[in-house]
Amino acid sequence: MAKKIDNKEIKSNKKAKSKSMRKIFLLIIPVIIIVCIIGFMWFTQTTDVVNAQLIVESGTVQVKHAGGSWTSAQNSMLLHQSDSVKTGDNTSASIILFESSIIRLDSNTEVTIQELIQQEEETSVEIKQDYGRTWNTISKMSGIDNYEVHTPTTVASVRGTSFDVYILADGNIIISVGNGTVNVTTYENGQIMSSIEVPENLSVSVDPDNLNETPEPQPYVKDEWILGNQQKDDEFKGSLKEELYKRIEPFLPELKEQYGLTDQELEALIDGYVMGYFDLPSDSPEWARKLFELT
Repeated sequence: MAKKIDNKEIKSNKKAKSKSMRKIFLLIIPVIIIVCIIGFMWFTQTTDVVNAQLIVESGTVQVKHAGGSWTSAQNSMLLHQSDSVKTGDNTSASIILFESSIIRLDSNTEVTIQELIQQEEETSVEIKQDYGRTWNTISKMSGIDNYEVHTPTTVASVRGTSFDVYILADGNIIISVGNGTVNVTTYENGQIMSSIEVPENLSVSVDPDNLNETPEPQPYVKDEWILGNQQKDDEFKGSLKEELYKRIEPFLPELKEQYGLTDQELEALIDGYVMGYFDLPSDSPEWARKLFELT
């Protein structure tokens, strides 16, 4: 026997759903405010933001400036557009971008900062990876609008995510996504051959002899390199979180009082911002969506 439709039950469900959406939206308003405050504090009140800095963690690292030759790298040295970095055996190094995003280089890896542009309208970073392996963690806090890693046969482009680019000795390239989504485009002689969106916890393998075939995403096994970098990401984001608290501390009492936020809720919102997890509800007004996208 078919269940009789209960109009009161339908109305009650709709009312509950509407109330739930209002609650979600009221909670997202402080998020928008926090994001705007953080963005303002981070980029306008900090005049000494370093665009790129090299951290030598272990082993031998060399650097080459545009038109120059390879020399020994110094820990904490500044890098600029067109600079190249390469690591030797048993070596690890990192490049920190805009103080809140990071590229980690495995042993026997070479990269070049092909583009490092920060403008009012747009901030773009383009990395050329000749060989080796990199772990890329791009935070929304950095304000990077466009981030790309170019290899001999692929382009991986993202915003607000973490991913691994591994160029094997045989020319195959494996791109694995730890968080967010990465667009992987294959090309040959400057011509695009295929393009695919790869979501988190999946990877694609690109065969240089079959660039016209769209790679099929597969679950990827997290080896020691990936697990180690994800652990480092947690530590890195923890330090960013501490820095953010320092920057927005004068605003915290007002935020908590005005929106009735507990310390736990506020911490969850800041965690979400640092990790890049939260998004606006689909029915949010256009003004709120535009405000959020500007950060």
